[in-house]
Formats: sequence, C-alpha cells, structure tokens
Amino acid sequence: MKIKDNFWLGLLAGAASFGLFFFLLNLIPWGEQYGRAPYLLAFIPGIVLFRMALVKWNYERIGKGILLVTVVGMLLVFFLYKV
Repeated sequence: MKIKDNFWLGLLAGAASFGLFFFLLNLIPWGEQYGRAPYLLAFIPGIVLFRMALVKWNYERIGKGILLVTVVGMLLVFFLYKV
C-alpha cells in the first residue's frame, strides 16, 4: 500500500509517536529530581521518525509535519514547564 505524502499525516504521526512514547514513559515512576526529562525523552521517536521520513522513505511533507510537532512541543515544554 502506497502512503500519500501529506503534511497532515505528518502532524498526526508526530503527535501519535509522542503520545505513545510519553504514555510508556509514564509507566516508570520518575522522581521530582528529573524535572522535564520524561517530556523531552518522549520526543526522541519523533526525531527518529522525521529522519526516516525524509532520508529513507523520501516523504518530504510528512517529515515537515513531524518536525513541526516535535519543535513546537519541545518549545512548549521549555517555556511552560517550571523546574
């Protein structure tokens, strides 16, 4: 099945990868000393997925959507989460 190169699909893939990995990270009991580390670790699959979409699969629009979700999410974590 051929996947259509679509920006909205990239946004969905980036948000889904963050949500799934964040859910899995919340199963680990983090202490208060780690601060925003679980949030930032949850963005790692988005970065890997972004690279695979651009380089390996040659889906430019999907990669741009994943990158947008990742960058905006990281900025929100940095500016809204108080340490």
